[in-house]
Amino acid sequence: MPAMRRLVLNGFFLVALACTAIGLVEAGFIAYDWWSGGSMSSLRAPDLGRGVRSWTVHHAMRPGYEDSAVTLNSFGLRSPEVDVPKPTGTHRILLLGDSFTFGFKAADEDVFARRVEANLRQALGTDAVEVVNAGVLSYCPLLEYLQYRHHLHALEPDLVILNFDMSDVQDHLEYSRDLVRAADGTPLFVTEPSLGRQVPSRVPDLLSWQWVATKARAAINRFESASTGVPFTRDLDRYLWTFDEGPPMDREALEAMASIGDLKRLLDRDGVPLVLATYPQPWQVAGDATPGGTIRAQYGIGANTVHLNDRPFRLLEQFAAGQAIPFVNATMKFREAPEPAGLFLVDDFHFSPRGNDVYAGVLTAHVLERVRSGAIR
Repeated sequence: MPAMRRLVLNGFFLVALACTAIGLVEAGFIAYDWWSGGSMSSLRAPDLGRGVRSWTVHHAMRPGYEDSAVTLNSFGLRSPEVDVPKPTGTHRILLLGDSFTFGFKAADEDVFARRVEANLRQALGTDAVEVVNAGVLSYCPLLEYLQYRHHLHALEPDLVILNFDMSDVQDHLEYSRDLVRAADGTPLFVTEPSLGRQVPSRVPDLLSWQWVATKARAAINRFESASTGVPFTRDLDRYLWTFDEGPPMDREALEAMASIGDLKRLLDRDGVPLVLATYPQPWQVAGDATPGGTIRAQYGIGANTVHLNDRPFRLLEQFAAGQAIPFVNATMKFREAPEPAGLFLVDDFHFSPRGNDVYAGVLTAHVLERVRSGAIR
């Protein structure tokens, strides 16, 4: 009996010790969460911030969200509110894209959508021109097609411009893993995986356990990506196809572009023209662009390095020609601009205010050319 008592007491002691350790660790996570403004607790409430999970387009932005930097309208878009149905006499241009189109780290008035709108209103002498910014962080043509198919067709655009980013190839590799297609191959929806994993649980919803689960899922994805040879997750693989000595990844790139063709066929039925536009990353413009922070190291670019390989742009142009889609490439405008490194943020690869202005000028010129030629009214 004394031995049994010691065994039971030791068991209770170990349980108490484990609970105390978990409590101390969780207290540390709670303290960090408070210090960082809720960066950890957002893991437990992922749909209360700017971004929300989606059953149809993987992720979107929360309608009506507002903070000191960003205001979203009732569609969850970074644009002024839009009327539905579209008012008679209004000319509406819809911009699709990822964080560059959204305007990451840019003020509302600096994103290129607002610059294009101001340019067109001045050039055409009318305020009846709307440019709707439908950019969402980490989007690609697949999600942009689904975004239009499920939601944005209600905006009745007169022109759609899809802004293709060099990261779209890896994003497609990731999101297409959860894509559901119709029997004829038409993309139907992409559900954010954690929505499908939601089941009642008796396990405490601790910040520390949420953090461990997130890290574990990321590690599993990296292992799966490495073992299958499909670079869908690692930052170091994100821009491989843009490097001078990188793999061409033509097959993966064309798979990512296929959704642009799906979108064109959808728009053709409504008589809405589509334009494919693209722009360069900092390291495709100048060796001293985006020299600060850890961006270049994070994505394997290297300091003072420039990649002038234009294979990705040629592949985009060939795809657009095969689909009879007008193609706009702003790369040369960026390279030829005075002090081109200043077109990007110092510690982030997104556009600076001047970069937004240059890209807006390229898009404005193309739209005005189409207006003057009668391609759009």
